[in-house]
Amino acid sequence: MPHSDSTLSSPVSPKPRRGRGRPAHADGDAAPVSARLLDAATALFAEQGFDAVGVRPIANRADVDPAMIAHHFGSKLALWEAVVDRLSLRLTDRLAAVALGPGSASARLDEAVGQIIDLLCDAPELAAFILREVVLPSERSAYGAARLANPIHHILRPLIADVVAEHRADIDVDYLFVALNGAIVVSIVSRPLLDRLADPADDAQFRARLKATMAAQMAARIGI
Repeated sequence: MPHSDSTLSSPVSPKPRRGRGRPAHADGDAAPVSARLLDAATALFAEQGFDAVGVRPIANRADVDPAMIAHHFGSKLALWEAVVDRLSLRLTDRLAAVALGPGSASARLDEAVGQIIDLLCDAPELAAFILREVVLPSERSAYGAARLANPIHHILRPLIADVVAEHRADIDVDYLFVALNGAIVVSIVSRPLLDRLADPADDAQFRARLKATMAAQMAARIGI
């Protein structure tokens, strides 16, 4: 009596349907919803500001259900704070490694400036977020200062102080810190204007020109 082919007769299990809030990677695993929400919130807060953005547009950009914001973060404000915390961690991890590394204070400060430029050029919305949501006064300014500006200041201030002490004693270290970082942020946010005023630059050229400009400004201000 012929045997039946069990392979042919076996039912094929349908793939489970994936609801909103669980977008898939190419390998089939669920993408991290929290990361998608952080990316979407960063971009929208940078473009429109915290007060102008509701939870639904953030969820729509992240392609998740709006309930995921409350589930992962609790509130829009807590999501905003998480954006600040993630950005702070990215910057301080890079800068701490440079500040504690080998080389002269001037060389390490140049490297630190380059790291800030590279990170913000990798994601220009971060520079726009810093300008709109951390630099400009708001009800959230204290959190932005405590969780982003202060940790970076804590890392870079001793480095800037060493460079200033080597060359000029009449430069205020804290003012130089703000002027240096402010120039980087505004330059990256102003890239469309720069491309209109000067020869348009591709990404590598823009980074190189900005790094060279910041180095020249430091040399002029401190006399390196």
